[in-house]
Amino acid sequence: MSLPPSIQRLFYRYHADRLDTDRHAAIIIPSVLADGSLEDWDWLFAVYGWNTIAAWIAQSAHRDLLPPPMAAFWTLILLGRSETAPRWGGPRRTVPPDALPDWFPDALR
Repeated sequence: MSLPPSIQRLFYRYHADRLDTDRHAAIIIPSVLADGSLEDWDWLFAVYGWNTIAAWIAQSAHRDLLPPPMAAFWTLILLGRSETAPRWGGPRRTVPPDALPDWFPDALR
């Protein structure tokens, strides 16, 4: 399923119209959790479901993709536990080549 126009604004670094909710969940979930509004979060939970997103946030490598305050917030909301927010600087997000804009340098793909 493609992204609705109302969510595409969060993916200005990608071809938002090419993102697919199944193939690009690794980009969509953290982007919406980190930068989305209440309406965007409603859409995210409707598409992926509470259990899928809770399982995603349960993995520390995934939490590291979020800004520390958002990681702490979603850990509390989804897992019911409070954790000290880690310092920023976790692993870099991998991006599927077909999600990158045409102008993105081939050497960096």
